[in-house]
Amino acid sequence: MKKAITLILVLTQLNAHAVINGQETSPNDVFSVKLNIKHQHWLNSVQEWDKYESTCSSVIVGTHPLTIITAGHCLKEIELDPNNQLPKITITDTNFDQLDSINISNAFYYPFSEIENNLALDVAILVFDKSLPKNVKSVSIDTNPNLGDVLVCGFGSASNEAVLFNPRCSVKKTLNNLDDFYAVMPKQYEQSDPMLHIKARAQFHYKQEIISSLDYLTAINRLDSKHQYSAAEPMPTHGDSGGPWLAKTADEGFLLVAITSYVERFYNKNDDWSFFAKEAPLDDYPYIAYGVKFNSPEVKSLIENAKANGADITLIDTTIR
Repeated sequence: MKKAITLILVLTQLNAHAVINGQETSPNDVFSVKLNIKHQHWLNSVQEWDKYESTCSSVIVGTHPLTIITAGHCLKEIELDPNNQLPKITITDTNFDQLDSINISNAFYYPFSEIENNLALDVAILVFDKSLPKNVKSVSIDTNPNLGDVLVCGFGSASNEAVLFNPRCSVKKTLNNLDDFYAVMPKQYEQSDPMLHIKARAQFHYKQEIISSLDYLTAINRLDSKHQYSAAEPMPTHGDSGGPWLAKTADEGFLLVAITSYVERFYNKNDDWSFFAKEAPLDDYPYIAYGVKFNSPEVKSLIENAKANGADITLIDTTIR
């Protein structure tokens, strides 16, 4: 559960999209940085490594030393540097131009084999060997949030958005009942395409089967004020994993209440559903996004272990104030 990882701070900005239809936002205002991760998967059929890259979002929870949190599944099949056996990960699109490079001194996360059987474990904590200057902001974690509206941010990608160097964010209302499938896929769509609706329902219930308690998750949908699916509604997508879900405080600050975990998309398109654009890929059509909270015993243990080994993390329980 504890591993040493090296990250190189990339000072050149790369092209990036973000939360679909969200508002471009300064990364420092929402404590966000983007991760570029190199992976490899062994192909038995040809006896060689299949290498690929992915993008995830993350959130700064401490600056002395730099401590960030991202989704644990982002570390699946990480490619190791053959010289030092350290994962190949870079941070991009930051304002940390005071630093030439930065190394992780510790990483705390559960193996993907455990995460895929318990979604509550989908949290990774990365601790660096340097502190950041005072102008870089961090956010405290609310371990027992009373959820309502949240500001969801990330560096994901969508096919029809302008290229940006900053994350996009949007205020979203969290679902009150994670058992209600019709809160994400209304009955009207079941009538027009029963098979596609069944597939989406199976995917919905599968996520419920791989969580030790629904109390450890929150979620948002892509329904508009008329309870209809809308491609115009902002929503996390590919690359937003690990991005922050922020709740506003009474003094207009923020607390971190969750991070983007998994996003569910349609299996295929239906010509009768007018919101589908023929030229847009299915990655542009998520209908529910899950945020993993920090209130499970396993994640609390992960945080305490990280803090005991130098992580800069502040925990707040707003229910006992």
